[in-house]
Amino acid sequence: MRKLPLGIAAVAVFAVAPTFGATKGIEVTRAGFTPNKVTVDYGDAVTWTNRDNANHQVISDRGEFPASPVLAPNQTYSFTFMRSGSYGYRDAFNTKKRGTVVVRTGVSIAAAPAPAVYGASPTVSGFVSSGASGEAVALDGMPCGTTAFGRVASVSSTTGGRWSAPVKPVVNMVYQATWRNAKSVQLAERIQPRLTFRRVRARRFAVSVAAAQGFVGKHVVVQRFLAGKRRWKTLKRVRLSKAKPAVAPTLVTSAAFSAAVPRRTRLRVLLLQDQVGPCYAAAQSGTLRA
Repeated sequence: MRKLPLGIAAVAVFAVAPTFGATKGIEVTRAGFTPNKVTVDYGDAVTWTNRDNANHQVISDRGEFPASPVLAPNQTYSFTFMRSGSYGYRDAFNTKKRGTVVVRTGVSIAAAPAPAVYGASPTVSGFVSSGASGEAVALDGMPCGTTAFGRVASVSSTTGGRWSAPVKPVVNMVYQATWRNAKSVQLAERIQPRLTFRRVRARRFAVSVAAAQGFVGKHVVVQRFLAGKRRWKTLKRVRLSKAKPAVAPTLVTSAAFSAAVPRRTRLRVLLLQDQVGPCYAAAQSGTLRA
C-alpha cells in the first residue's frame, strides 16, 4: 500500500495569523495630528479621533481618500488603505496642521473554498497594493510534512491588481504569495478526504475514502437522524478494511457494512479528525435514505 512520507505523521500544518486589517490610531488635537506621520501595512486602516473641544476635518491633499465628515469632539473617522504609497492630508479648519500616512508595499492572499475536498481545484487569489495589472506574482506552497516552500504558480495581476491561481493540493497546504520584495501572510488550506457513502441494497451500505494516503484500520462513524428530536445520533463505527490505488497519488480506502434501521431513515458518515491525522481535515458525507 502506498503511503505518505514518514515525516508527515509527525508534522502538522500551521498558519500564521494574518495582520491584514490592523488599525492605527491618530489623535486630532489643537496642536495638530499625533502622530503626524504613521506607517501602515497595505490593507490596514487608520482611525482619526478628535481629542479637541473644537471641530476638525481630515482631508486628503490629492483627493486620494474621501474627506472625513466634520468631526465633533470625540468623534472618529476611519479609512482603509488598499494601495501602497504616501498619502498627505491636512485639517480643513487649519490647513497648516498636516499629516502623512505611508502605506507599505504588500500583497494579500485568500483561498476559496475552505476547506477544499480532495481532488478539487480551489483558487488562491489576492491583490497587489499597486492596484496595477501585469504585475508578476509568485505563489509558493508547503505541503503538510515538509519544511520548505516550493513554487506552485507564477501569474500576472489583472484589473485592480487582482491575481489568482488554481491549485490542486493533495494534503493540507500552507501558501504564500510574493510580489516584488513583499510577501503575503502564510495561508493554511485544509483538505478533506473525498468521502463517498452509498446504499448497496436494503440495509447494506458502502463507504469509501479517497486521498493521497490509505486509511486501513481507521474507522468512520455512521449516524442516523432522529426526526422527533431533530438531532443526529451515532449508530455504529465501521472499520475501513480495503485499499486500492487509483490515479496517482490517490488511494481509495473502503468498507461495506450493514445497518438495521427502518426504511427511509436518514443516514450519514463522518470521518473524524483523530482518524484522518494531521495532514487532512475531518470530512462528512452527504445524507441518504436507508
